[in-house]
Amino acid sequence: MLKVVSSAMALTMLLAGCSSASNKSAGTGAVEFKTSVDNGGTAIQDGKLKVGILSADPLTGMFNPVFYLQATDYYVMEDTMAGTFSTDESYRLKQDVDDDPVKFHLDKDKKEVTLTVNKDLKWSNGKDVTADDIIATYNLMGNKAYTDNARYSDEFEVIEGMKDYHDGKASSISGITKKDDKTVVIKYTEIKPSLLWGSGFITTFLNKDQVEAASKDFSKFSEAELNTKPLSYGPYYFDKVVNGESVLAKANPYFYKKNDVKIKEIEYKVVSPAQASAVIKNGEIDYMKSLTTGVYEGVKDAKNGAVLGQPDFYMSYVGFKLGKFDKDKGESVVDPNAKAADVRVRQAFGYAVDWDQINEKIYKGLRFTATDSGLYPPRVSMLYNKDGKKFTKDVEKAKKLLDEAGLKDTDGDGLREDKNGKKLTFNFAIRNTGQDFDQTLADTFIKSWKEVGLDVQLVDGKLMSPKDWSQRVTADDPNIDIFQGAWGLGSNPNPSGLIGPTSPLNYTRYTSDTLTKNLEALSSQDMFDDEKLKAAYRKFDTDYANEVPWLPFSWSTEMTWVNKRVKNLDLKKMNLGEQRLYQLELTSDTGAK
Repeated sequence: MLKVVSSAMALTMLLAGCSSASNKSAGTGAVEFKTSVDNGGTAIQDGKLKVGILSADPLTGMFNPVFYLQATDYYVMEDTMAGTFSTDESYRLKQDVDDDPVKFHLDKDKKEVTLTVNKDLKWSNGKDVTADDIIATYNLMGNKAYTDNARYSDEFEVIEGMKDYHDGKASSISGITKKDDKTVVIKYTEIKPSLLWGSGFITTFLNKDQVEAASKDFSKFSEAELNTKPLSYGPYYFDKVVNGESVLAKANPYFYKKNDVKIKEIEYKVVSPAQASAVIKNGEIDYMKSLTTGVYEGVKDAKNGAVLGQPDFYMSYVGFKLGKFDKDKGESVVDPNAKAADVRVRQAFGYAVDWDQINEKIYKGLRFTATDSGLYPPRVSMLYNKDGKKFTKDVEKAKKLLDEAGLKDTDGDGLREDKNGKKLTFNFAIRNTGQDFDQTLADTFIKSWKEVGLDVQLVDGKLMSPKDWSQRVTADDPNIDIFQGAWGLGSNPNPSGLIGPTSPLNYTRYTSDTLTKNLEALSSQDMFDDEKLKAAYRKFDTDYANEVPWLPFSWSTEMTWVNKRVKNLDLKKMNLGEQRLYQLELTSDTGAK
């Protein structure tokens, strides 16, 4: 669900870059990584790039660049058939780029977006990409009969007529019109700055004929060629799919920049975490991103390639249950009697823990302590606050805050009672993620909190399965008082979808007048001015940190393996679209071992 939500927030889920040769993550003991590699050598012709997809689970085979459900499926598509618009360093859509597959133009005064298909753009069957393909994709997004659509949200209802179409009150979307065979005009009821990050906007388009065929019977939608054998206007099309295991992508002979395609074939293969180190060392994989801590430990000294790294779009946290989600009202309702309702109690939890040490020792320096709200890691360069505040261990300060909040040890057992002198236990939900340090992490938190007199116990006395954690945290189980969670963040920095008062994903169930006003400001027209945008986000970031609905825990490092036979690769160029997989070159027929 996390990956689905992140992508729904911003379908342009591109990766950002770091500078030059290396990057040292902020924080104690963080590992240094290079962000580029140049192996030299003479390029061979007709090489096959071998890409590893790190996953314990098979591919689901939903190869639809708009409606996919698993990140692993998207990894196969993002460099072969997805991506239509250029973005700037802050991941916002660029306007009027003539060389893009589809040119994007925004007229704020008219509240219109004009999309112009490149005259040379063709599908992998040789037919032209047209305005009808764009319209068909939007029709599928809003189709009432597509009840399993995880992508549709009220974000799309700023398009004129979309809600009526989605509700079945209209046969078409009145705000989407075909100007000519290559041009579509989309009329919005209001233009929000988040549009430039993909909110209420589709960034990859599907073939009209395949959409219409798939829409005839949504009970068999996943079996339709739109998802299993999709046409592509990107550099590659899917030639051979081995269910769950691998995909062979071949160069699209009709790609409008086919002369730039240097890699003729890319083979994607699922690699389990347990086998990844051996597969990499044997030279079976040329490129693999999102390495886990365990895989990194197994290949960090390998001589047949290099691990590149940069801060990721990710944050983990320890959250407090501060209310419940009222389904009838569709909003979070704060409980003034929650065990951690007093902000001083929440602050004390933060000062009791040595966050830097946990990230350095347990995560081996591959994660580093998050600051302020935790929502803007260094990867979000425009909004990252290098001077942000973080909790550091201060036992005496934590004890003082708890005393002030009225939580005192009245029976001499070393653990604090509540303000009425009754036993106080905080039930902690933390997952068993399959890592060998899961129990150690839980024990470290509990020991730290006990040191300041807080009695914290694991829910049901044990680590929770991810499924159980998800079901019970989302349902506001009264037996959960605090929980450890994480988010993979989309490129749209507006946090309303994660912590807004009406968001079901606001698991802390916390809201306040201050934060609500902040969120409203982030969606205002003023946010088209970068300086005002930065100031508004800084205020939100600071206010959220001061109210402490959660304790920011970790930001992480995204690690990428590159075999020596790849001539050169630069993460910054790749993330900005200046270098793509199809432009890489190989210097030998087989991977270095």
